[in-house]
Amino acid sequence: MGAAVVLAVAGAALVGCDGKQAVSCGKTAITITGDVQDLTDSATNVGQLTDQARRQRTADALKKLNDDAKKIHAGRDSAKAADSLSKAVQNAQQAVADGKQPDLGPIASAAGDLSKACASAG
Repeated sequence: MGAAVVLAVAGAALVGCDGKQAVSCGKTAITITGDVQDLTDSATNVGQLTDQARRQRTADALKKLNDDAKKIHAGRDSAKAADSLSKAVQNAQQAVADGKQPDLGPIASAAGDLSKACASAG
């Protein structure tokens, strides 16, 4: 799932951007894509492992993704998408705190929506 998510998010973010907006959209896409990839890498089978270091890496990746999503203030659509991403991340954070495997599907979907919102702002 990881590579497909990264490509889908990055591709969606770069469509429709030009000039300064393209740079902003690209930076947003790269940041969020990297965050999702880091999360995907660290969260694999986290619920089945007793490795505290892996759980901490997953928690750290979720926090970074949430922090980066909160930096989005480009427009109403982008802010709405960022809020959806934050909510999906919070749900995953709760799963990790409960020792369960986080559901990354809603995070990937919300990250894609955020990238599309950024792209449409261009």
